[in-house]
Amino acid sequence: MLKPVNRYLVVEPIEEHVRDSGVLIPNDVVLDLSVYKAVNLLVPNDETSWPVGTRLLAPSHMIEEVSFLGEKYYLLLENHVMGYEIA
Repeated sequence: MLKPVNRYLVVEPIEEHVRDSGVLIPNDVVLDLSVYKAVNLLVPNDETSWPVGTRLLAPSHMIEEVSFLGEKYYLLLENHVMGYEIA
């Protein structure tokens, strides 16, 4: 598992169900038209106070998909978190 540094967080996007529009799109095309994205916090950096599993809200274009040693991760800079779910 990747350990984030420099205020990055390892997150997992929460998939939202989208209504079928009737437009045919190839299976290999991924469309995400939402401006904001909810994510689950998987691995926090050492300075954050959010526990693992916290649901965060961030601009979708700020979530970075990276590959590291053959694994795919989603990284989000903590400064881009707009809010979180209060349990």
